[in-house]
Amino acid sequence: MIINRRSFLQYASEGMLFLLGASSLTSCSGVRRDDLSRFDDRNELIRKLDKDEIEILYLASLAPSGHNAQPWMVRVVGPKHWIVGSDRSRWLPAVDPENRELLLSIGAFMENLIIAAGAHGYKADIQIIAKKRADTEIADIRVKKNKPEDEPGERIRKRRTVRSHFLEKEIKADDIKHLTRDLAENVAFFPKDSPQGKYLKEGTIEANRTQAFRDAAQWELAHWIRWSNRDARKYRNGLTPESMEIEGIAGWFVRTFYNRKSVVKKSFREQTVDRVAQQVQTCGGWFIITSHDSSIPTVVESGRKCERMLLRTREKMIAIHPMTQMLEEDPWKNRVAKELGLTNEVQWVLRSGYLKSYPEPVSLRMPVSWLIQK
Repeated sequence: MIINRRSFLQYASEGMLFLLGASSLTSCSGVRRDDLSRFDDRNELIRKLDKDEIEILYLASLAPSGHNAQPWMVRVVGPKHWIVGSDRSRWLPAVDPENRELLLSIGAFMENLIIAAGAHGYKADIQIIAKKRADTEIADIRVKKNKPEDEPGERIRKRRTVRSHFLEKEIKADDIKHLTRDLAENVAFFPKDSPQGKYLKEGTIEANRTQAFRDAAQWELAHWIRWSNRDARKYRNGLTPESMEIEGIAGWFVRTFYNRKSVVKKSFREQTVDRVAQQVQTCGGWFIITSHDSSIPTVVESGRKCERMLLRTREKMIAIHPMTQMLEEDPWKNRVAKELGLTNEVQWVLRSGYLKSYPEPVSLRMPVSWLIQK
């Protein structure tokens, strides 16, 4: 059998080449979140914040974002008074030209911030100040002393996007209620074998195929993948082999031999589509989060609602995998709501499934000091 780069990765990921290079894997393991310091004392801007503020902003930064670009930026106006916005260098114009997904990520950041503030005995008052989606300053936030909330920050620390090893079991009605409590009017659930579930499965594969073979989108993805440990430590954002669930020998292989140009090769694009096709076959159903419009405050609120839902998943052993390519590519992005029989606008497409075991979070995070605007 001839083993090329694509087949090597396939077999390695399935554990069929576990003996190869075993002695070198320990020293060449990938960089994970806990391997990196949460602080960078070299940045004097961090001295403007007290211990509670640093912890609140760190927990806020554990929110999900497209390609893990972590687009949020914080301008310190005064003690416990911040302007939260975005850094243009971390926008994703190829897949998110209207900054819709950026605003969703900022919403998730704000939900974490509110929860973290409550856990530390503060209340966060938020006012949306952005008028246009291109505005880099999005919200004015003031944190005031308040009675501590019972909500533990540990839920935020433990949240993780899981992509693989979903069980075939359909999500139970009681668990759907648990995940969507206080969100039900904005959340629809479709079993995997329903007409809507089949539409989402097939559409997700084809939208991924379109995106994978759209050069601008693929080069943008290539920019945000940190194949090497060196880049992972340098940037502390983006996608690593570990966060993409490429581990073991397969992880060693891509860290050693892959670079940005690898991502735009035909074999990599085909492999991406093949992997998506495998993922959508194992599913407990699809959650769709909608909104009555796409104004800036409403989209930010949709990001908050999604994060609220994501923080409830681990206790039920449920994984949620955002698969938003249908909302990014033509012709699906203008048809999804109608095809699903929904009257509101679709903001999130979320594949879900039960897990036998829940892995620890590994996605990288930048130190809080890197988020403070100069």
